[in-house]
Amino acid sequence: MPRVSVSYTRLVRPLLAVGLLGLLFMNLDHAEFLRKLSSAKPLFILAAVGAVVIDGLVRAWNWTQLIRAMHPDKSARFGTVLSLYWAGSFMGHFLPSTAGTDAIRAMLAARRVGGPVSAHAAGVVMLNLLSLISGCAVGLACLAWIWFTSDGREMRWIAFALFSGPVCVGLSGYWLLRNQRGLVLQLLRRMPGRLRKLRRGIRRFVDRLLVFERLDVSARPVIGISILTLLTRASMYALVGRAVGIDLALPAWVALVPGYALSGLMPYSVSGYGGDQAAIVYFLTGFGAPAGGALAFALIVPLITMVFNMLGGFTLLFGGVRLPVEAGTEPVLERNS
Repeated sequence: MPRVSVSYTRLVRPLLAVGLLGLLFMNLDHAEFLRKLSSAKPLFILAAVGAVVIDGLVRAWNWTQLIRAMHPDKSARFGTVLSLYWAGSFMGHFLPSTAGTDAIRAMLAARRVGGPVSAHAAGVVMLNLLSLISGCAVGLACLAWIWFTSDGREMRWIAFALFSGPVCVGLSGYWLLRNQRGLVLQLLRRMPGRLRKLRRGIRRFVDRLLVFERLDVSARPVIGISILTLLTRASMYALVGRAVGIDLALPAWVALVPGYALSGLMPYSVSGYGGDQAAIVYFLTGFGAPAGGALAFALIVPLITMVFNMLGGFTLLFGGVRLPVEAGTEPVLERNS
């Protein structure tokens, strides 16, 4: 039989995204939504674009801190790391998951800064974990504050459970890597035959996740900047909210940051559209926002993020950043390990 050239599994995600959006539109007041969207204030949206650019600068600076700690013998200028971060955002925008964006950034950093890809991949993963865990921890505090100060408003227990998961799993997993390394190595030895070829790379990757212990690097500056990114991203959300007439307290916008991050990990959206809108409407209506304004907000935010990602294309054209793999060459993988 001839092989089918079209992979039907690739259609599942777009169909799911369209279906969730359609279901959301069917259950909301169209008149309120259209009124909020048509009356959105452009000055606040422009200010939100500026806020997301500042957010990207702060995140790139945090990555610079970690690269300098991991490679003290190499110079890692902020401008260089920023160009890599932005280029990765541009190329990752066309990939189906954030994991692809992180992989591109790790390969770009290995090519430009030097060192094995696994070290840079571990650095990117560690930054993401710190941002997610700190964001969820602060988000739990914000949810509690909203609940206790909102005159009996219903608690979003699903959000509370979602925020608790990364905190518990992340902290326990890090403790396991740090204090039970022998158990981790034993589990790697028992990997099935086909996966054994990956065992060595996984072991090196796991070892480099312990960057703060093995390189005697202080985690406080990195964690501090990770918490700062909560405020930069929350300010962007607050500005978009003001544009569509949503006025919430700062803790609500801060709690939305890890909520948006967790929603982005689910494969039910395409370029930020689909299940993300349903998740954000759920969060915002729980905080007291009108459903129509919440949907208008959820449709505008991906466009602002897209503007930031598209700006990364300039670093590929004019910033001297080359693609991770070129024809006739091989990427530098474990050469320095």
